Amino acid sequence: MSTVKKYKGIFSFLMIFAFFLGFSSQLKASANFVPDVKTIYSEGVYMVNLDTDVVIYAKNEHQRFYPYSVTKIMTAIIVLENCPDLNAKVRISYDATNQFWGDDKNMWNPSTAAFDVGQDNLSYLDCLYGLMVPSGCEAGNVLALNLCDSIEDFVMLMNKKAQELGCEDTHFSNTHGLWEEDNYTTPYDMYLITRYAYDHVPKFMDICDTYSYEFPANEHNPDGYTKYNSNLLISASSDFYLDYVHGVKTGSIDEYYDKNGETHPGGRSLVTTAQKNGFSYILVSFQAPYYDENGEKYHYNALDHYHLYEWAYNSFVYQTVVSENEICSEVDVEQGENDRLQLVAKNQFSTIVPKDLAEGGTEGSSSDSVTSPVQKKVTLLYDNVIAPVKKGEVLGKLEVIYQGELVETIDLVAARSVERSQVAYIADRTRSLTDTSWFFPLLALLAVCLITQFVLMAIRRRKLLQEARKRERMKRRNNYK
Repeated sequence: MSTVKKYKGIFSFLMIFAFFLGFSSQLKASANFVPDVKTIYSEGVYMVNLDTDVVIYAKNEHQRFYPYSVTKIMTAIIVLENCPDLNAKVRISYDATNQFWGDDKNMWNPSTAAFDVGQDNLSYLDCLYGLMVPSGCEAGNVLALNLCDSIEDFVMLMNKKAQELGCEDTHFSNTHGLWEEDNYTTPYDMYLITRYAYDHVPKFMDICDTYSYEFPANEHNPDGYTKYNSNLLISASSDFYLDYVHGVKTGSIDEYYDKNGETHPGGRSLVTTAQKNGFSYILVSFQAPYYDENGEKYHYNALDHYHLYEWAYNSFVYQTVVSENEICSEVDVEQGENDRLQLVAKNQFSTIVPKDLAEGGTEGSSSDSVTSPVQKKVTLLYDNVIAPVKKGEVLGKLEVIYQGELVETIDLVAARSVERSQVAYIADRTRSLTDTSWFFPLLALLAVCLITQFVLMAIRRRKLLQEARKRERMKRRNNYK
């Protein structure tokens, strides 16, 4: 394992920093490209590539809007997750329809699935199709009253689920989306809700992607009847038809009345998904105009989705930006058999990029490039490492940045192992010793000690020699006597 030539405090700080850097790399930043579309009519938009989690386009994504019938996406989620038997029959009571005949003008003339009060041949599944295909408002209340004791209890489940999904700017007040002041969400929150249903709720996409549904007979339709999806992008006879678009839900109100009775223009909302050429998207849009400049009804929500999808599928390709084991940097090695070590990317990173960028390639883009929108910024964890180093040891980070936004962080690892060189180790230890501030004073002190020792030994030898000579003289005198 490599070590760092730093103080322990600095080492600890780097480790803590590296931990938080690794945690933050799990978060995907928005690339948010500029669409080649003349006009985006919707006031709020959030479009995400589901294969890479890259945000393709965002506009007022955290602003609160009235979702209108897009509310029914959450209604469907609650039913699909809480109903034990979708084939069980439901009871249709006046409680499910009374609010549409009351004093609140915002509840008048809703879109319906043409259910009759007292009808006993409808299943939960039929009601779900009635909710999502023709956008039946009574279907939402029927489902709520058959699953819960009251509509209010059902709405509580809707809000609880929104909180669980991380929706910080969402509150539901009914099952169907007819205007109420405290029934609101944001494009981003509705993306979270739809993404959850898309990924985790069985049958959801099958239901909301259905173009037409046959409902059983009732008093007003003794032979049964067919209802069609309100989403024009999945209708083959529509000017907005795209064969690769699927579901999810429309929403629209021409006008609404506030608590003071004043009239306000409504709008159109839409949530769709798309799959084509190996790419998948979710697109949420809120508050497109309900009427054109001549006062005629026009589906600007469908027009926005049509243009954004065509732009996305014609403008982006999937490309490998960083290859696994791609050489990205080098680091100095001390006390090793080699003094330089290459660092390679631990894993591959691929993402969608504009076609013109892909044709030009991303090779050569780096942190000092000012022309390429894709940049690769290398951060080494250590200025140098000390052998031995194991192959695959994390020694740095590579940040992939697109248009100034961090989109991925990849570990940089040792391309190979480096063993310790004993000769280099001894030489380095020697250099380390001589580099210390106290080495030369200590060496001088040692020299003084050695010189003193030599002087003392010389004096002692001289003294011993003198004593020996004295004893020799005395011996000779004794012999003469």
